[in-house]
This record gives sequence, structure tokens and C-alpha cells, in this order.
Amino acid sequence: MNFTDLYYYHKAGQQREAVRVLEQLTHNAVMESRFNDAGYYFWNLSMQCLEIAGKNEENSREMLQKFQEFQSKAEVYYVYHTIQRYTDEPFTSHQAETLFNMAKYLWHAILKEVPHGVSKVNTLYALAKQSRILQAYKLARFAFEKLQSLRIPPRLQDTVDLGSITIRSKPFHDAEEVLPMCYRCSTTNPLLNNQGNQCTNCSQPFVHSFSSFDVLPLVEFVLENGLSDEEAVQLIQMEPPKKRQRDQWREQSSGNMQSMRLDDFGDAGADLEEDPFTASLMSFEQGSTEFVPVVVNRSVLQSMDRSQVVVKKWPSPLRYQYYKSLLDDVNVTVCPSCNQTFHVEEYELLVLQNNHCPFCRRKSI
Repeated sequence: MNFTDLYYYHKAGQQREAVRVLEQLTHNAVMESRFNDAGYYFWNLSMQCLEIAGKNEENSREMLQKFQEFQSKAEVYYVYHTIQRYTDEPFTSHQAETLFNMAKYLWHAILKEVPHGVSKVNTLYALAKQSRILQAYKLARFAFEKLQSLRIPPRLQDTVDLGSITIRSKPFHDAEEVLPMCYRCSTTNPLLNNQGNQCTNCSQPFVHSFSSFDVLPLVEFVLENGLSDEEAVQLIQMEPPKKRQRDQWREQSSGNMQSMRLDDFGDAGADLEEDPFTASLMSFEQGSTEFVPVVVNRSVLQSMDRSQVVVKKWPSPLRYQYYKSLLDDVNVTVCPSCNQTFHVEEYELLVLQNNHCPFCRRKSI
């Protein structure tokens, strides 16, 4: 079976057969350790399930569950491809920060379930090595301790044993520079969270660039009831109303003398209208394990700068996903095919190098 079979099944409208072909291709890729291909096939599987859910209401719930499952596996295999190559090959082209971010992301993704073919040993080994390089000594100590409880391949045994001993001479804390910050509640998070890849305070999931896996300054928001995605996009595209500001010049009269006074900038700045989105960022219960997104109405949408809004346009029956960037100098883009987020510069470079999106392999135009 190959992608030619898949193409003809899809053209003939036989979605079930197309899914079966993809499942076989995915299984073969995992068994042959072609994890990058496995991630790509799982992404295709997820989109096939989403298409079936949009056409068949009876199986919509089941297909949406499979969509979420296959999306998660696609992301895991996509990341594990790099981790596996790092542990198996003598050289890597990735920077220490990227490998560290990937290993940390992967460890959180496999906390509850480890997909077939993904090695905890390789993940922890990469995490331990890169944590030590970046002075995340607490995390490195955790990774080495976990490795000691697993079955380690002979080629890694000496390195793990030596690392487990030498890490004891290091401090018991992680460098502040590597600690992730939540852009919604401004909480500095620990590097590990048993609840998953989310903030320990407000439970917002971290949004990563799917190249360097840096945490992006994005805050998710949802629409209030009665507001459609089409209307929301139109409101976002509109020019935001200008903020009112009181006059900074004041006229003063004293006897025969008249003068103009310029108010202090700080006082004038205090009268600027407050950003309604920023005002609603703290609308959550601290310490809750459930994520409560920011809810916005029409006026808030219209007040947003469209250059700061990222929209993931999922096909029916899913709703769009909306994010607002809180840092003007960080440019974020989203692939229109797979809806993965990237730093603009990283995405453009990868597309120029490969002529397609690194995740879904959508050809550049």
C-alpha cells in the first residue's frame, strides 16, 4: 500500500478505506523507525477523521475523538524524530535550546501514554544532557534519576552513570533563564508539571513554535455565545477605534498673563482607555486544574489590532481557535494547512529550505 492507493480511495469517496490505508502506512513507518513519516501519516489520519466527522453526524463524536488522538500522536512522532536522531547519531544540527525544548515538550506529551516506538530512555537522555548544558540542574537531576529506574542500552550506560554522579555536585535549582513564563497570568513556571504542558497557576496550555519549540506569547480566547466565526474574523479585520486621550495642553490665566501648560506624560497616560482584553486576563480561579479561556464579545474583538491576533481556521464541525499575541516584537504565523504555530522567521526559513511546511509538508506557493 502507498499514497497512490490513498489518493484513489479518497477521490472515490471511500473515506473508510483511505483511513485503513493510512493506518497501515503509519504502522509500517513506526516499525521502521521512520518517525517523521509516522507523524505525517498520523496528521493525515487526523484530517481524514475530521473530514468524516463533518460529513457524517452519526459518527461525528467518535471521529472527533480520533482526530484529537491522531493529532497528539502526530505531534509526538514529529518531535521524537529529532530526539531519536540526536541519541542515535554522532552529530546534530540543532541548538541546545531547541533540543531542550523538544525533550521537555515530549516528556510532558508522554506522561499519560507512550505511543508505540517512542523511547522514554531516549527522551530522558536528551533531556538530561541538554538540561545540564543550560544549567537546569534540578531537571537534569530528575532525568538522571528516572533513567536509573529504566533499562538503559549498553551504549548509553556509562554516560548515564557518570552523569548521575557528577550532577550531584551541581546546585539544586534551575537557572531562571530557562524557566517558562505564562503570558496570561505572568507566573514563572517550573520546568516540570505533572498536569502536562500548561501553566501551574491558570492552567493555560503553552503554545509553542513548532521549530524551536519556544513558548510563544499567545493567550487563547473564545467567543461569547451567539458570535459566529465569520463575524468574529470580520470584526478582527476592522480598524480598531482610536483611543480617546484627554488634552495634554491646558490654558491658564493669571491677571494680564496667559499661558499654556503641558500636562505630565504620566498623568495623560493614566487616562488612556484600558485594553479590555488585558483587563479580562485574570478571569480565572488560581490553582484550578481546569483551563478557563478568556471570553470576548464584539466590542473587544473590534478593539484588537489584527496584526496581534492569530486564528486557527479549522474546518467544520470544529470552531476556529483564537489567540492574541501580547508582545508586539514577536511575529507569529500559523500554517494554513495544519494550523501549527511558528515564529515567522523560522517558518519562512524552513519553507525556503524544504519547499514545504515542516509538519504537514504543505507545498509552498
